Amino acid sequence: MPYPPQGGALQRSYHLLRHACQRHVVHLVALNQRTVLPTDDSVRDAIDHLSKFCASVTVFEMPAAASDARQAITAAVSFFRSLPYEVNWLRSARMHAHLRELAANESFDLLHVDTIGLMPYAEWFNDVPIILNHHNVESHLVQRRAAGEMSVSRRLFFNREASKIEKLERELCGRAVVNLTVSELDAVRLRGIVPSARTMEVDNGVDVHYFRPGVSGRRQEGGLIFAGSLSLYANREAAQYLVDDIWPALLADHPHRRLTIVGRNPPPELIRAGRDPRLSVVGWVEDVRPYLDAAAIYVCPIRNGGGTRLKVLDALAMGKPLVATELAVEGLALQEEEHYLRAETPTEYVQQIRRLENDSALCERLTNAGRELVVRRYAWDVIGEKLDRAYAQYARRAMAAGMASA
Repeated sequence: MPYPPQGGALQRSYHLLRHACQRHVVHLVALNQRTVLPTDDSVRDAIDHLSKFCASVTVFEMPAAASDARQAITAAVSFFRSLPYEVNWLRSARMHAHLRELAANESFDLLHVDTIGLMPYAEWFNDVPIILNHHNVESHLVQRRAAGEMSVSRRLFFNREASKIEKLERELCGRAVVNLTVSELDAVRLRGIVPSARTMEVDNGVDVHYFRPGVSGRRQEGGLIFAGSLSLYANREAAQYLVDDIWPALLADHPHRRLTIVGRNPPPELIRAGRDPRLSVVGWVEDVRPYLDAAAIYVCPIRNGGGTRLKVLDALAMGKPLVATELAVEGLALQEEEHYLRAETPTEYVQQIRRLENDSALCERLTNAGRELVVRRYAWDVIGEKLDRAYAQYARRAMAAGMASA
């Protein structure tokens, strides 16, 4: 359910959906994850909001996500099944029944599938062109997760999951008339797995009007910030690395530094670290902009994951100088020393942050270049034009017209 548009995948899905609705009649069928919309009232609020631009909104609960125990059981059972957890987690008999009926009674020009785990629902739309969106190349993402696991059993689970997802990608990506990727790098990775797959780059983006310097009215107070949903492994691992390794090095260099970590579902280890008055672990917030406005520097020590990071685009749009790993900006058109400063180790983070603290001209140059880049290339209006071109080229009417002219 792409609402509220907070966090990478939800943010991308929401803005692509909203843009699609400006030119097309769109019927949204979605699954609700209770960790995002935990109450019936929050689900109704989401439906009411999305119904302002969607022709219809139909929502089903995810049986596998009904509780932590149910989710753990689904993951365990998935290890012994041929289909990956990525599919089993998203299975809903009620949603299948609804889509079967919808396909039998309505006519559609295009089916937009938001992630490969939802592709089994496309079976009911035999003659409708499918556009398959990829937030990441999922098999590559899970392979990276496996490589970073210390636990032998978890490494085994994720390696097996990655193999099953890669098999799924080989089977299903060729069925789509086009696969939307968030970067050319992801397109190359996907074609490496499925050489026959058509790909089109539709980047991740940022709402440059919502995220802009000083928009919250809160004055800059200094300090560092990292923001991202801590429910996601890559963000949680980055935050833990920041607190366990980078933060002590920063304090040893300058004991009066301050750090804020913002994100849904912080683990107990981070909450305990937040007992230090210099380190604030905020958890989920409805609006991250006041925290970004208050901070002087955005740090992004991501060492895992895939796709492109919307949190990086948000920070640049807010005019924050960025210190990040190379992986954190992977797939984005950011140039080292022009749009961000690169750091991989705690020592490098200390050096780069010290540079920014001591060089206001460097801060201003990075700030201006970062903001200019996201406005020019990553504003959702710019991204939406790419989505429009994909729809115009591959919708059933467009394809039929092309065949008739040929």
